Amino acid sequence: MTLYGDSPMNRQIQDILSAAEGRYLNSSEQAILRDFAQTLEARLAAMTEISGKEPVIVERTVKEVLRAYPDLEQKYKTATQSCTRDMTLVLRYAALAMLRNDPQYLQDTLLTWMATILKGIGFAGHFVTDTYKTLERTALKELSPAAGKLLQPFLQLCVESLGSNLAVGAAEAR
Repeated sequence: MTLYGDSPMNRQIQDILSAAEGRYLNSSEQAILRDFAQTLEARLAAMTEISGKEPVIVERTVKEVLRAYPDLEQKYKTATQSCTRDMTLVLRYAALAMLRNDPQYLQDTLLTWMATILKGIGFAGHFVTDTYKTLERTALKELSPAAGKLLQPFLQLCVESLGSNLAVGAAEAR
């Protein structure tokens, strides 16, 4: 049961289905599948809402980051474009992880790679943390409470993973 290449829709579901080969699902396995199915419609609705509000969320986040770090555009010629690209990418991957209800998917497919890139560029942990907290705050402000509640744990994972993976002594946001 794979919907996105070789990645399972939800690792727990994939594990359950693999473990049940040659037998019937037990009641606890069935309960997990029912819970996933019952929340799927709400997660799909949240993803649709996030998609529709993505331009506003990203634009407001980038403006706030550039306002908080005015020297960023002077030090990086493509700061606005890069920030817009990165915010869009993070929001989309967080939304897909929310749909899948799979934080490990977000960590494995985006955050580990992105933390390595950000560290290589030399961004300070506090700058990255501030940036992704701004994305989280902006998204929660723009989205309905229901969509925000579903997306928030995944955005929080971005804040924690990206900010904490950078060396404490890294250079200031150039």
